[in-house]
Formats: sequence, C-alpha cells, structure tokens
Amino acid sequence: MSQDPFKRVGKKSWTADKKSDPPQTPKKEKFDFEKMKAGATSDDPRVRKEAFVDYFERFKEFPSYLFDNEYKIDARLAVTIRDISRDTNVSKDLLEGISALLRRLPW
Repeated sequence: MSQDPFKRVGKKSWTADKKSDPPQTPKKEKFDFEKMKAGATSDDPRVRKEAFVDYFERFKEFPSYLFDNEYKIDARLAVTIRDISRDTNVSKDLLEGISALLRRLPW
C-alpha cells in the first residue's frame, strides 16, 4: 500500500509556536511643547542647551522660533548656540544643524 504524497501527516500550525518579537527599543517620552518651551527659554544656559539638543535629536532642527530673531539674534539663543558649538561631545549632525541655523539668522 503506497502513501498519498499529498496527505497531511500530523497537524501543521501556520503560526510559530513562539513568536519572536523584535527587540524593544525604549520609546521616547511623548513630546510636550510647554515643557520644551520652558526649557528652551530658561534663564539657565545648561537647561536651554539640554532642551535644544533634545529637540534637535527628535526633530532635526532647533526651536529658534521661540525667540525674536527678526532684526538680530536673541542673546539667550546666541549663548545656547555658542555653548553647543563649543561642546566637544556633540555629534557632527548637531554641529551641522548649528551651521545651518546660523546661516539663516541675522547677526
């Protein structure tokens, strides 16, 4: 007696026994505009710098629109740009972002 080659032998599952989910990357905190604005316009230069770096990492731009830069660059923004530019630990992308920002702001 020959076996039918198309006959199912045993039960097949179309799903894997164990699902292999991709490794979980920590999700970024939900963007809070008011929190970012408070940090980016803070009187503390370290807080401003941190807010600018965080914003850039999320959106690939800086929140310079929070300052009045119509006729000249805002003093707080100028200090923040200087602080980021002098930091040896910032990424190349961040420095290129600073250069792009400086090209479009009045001095």
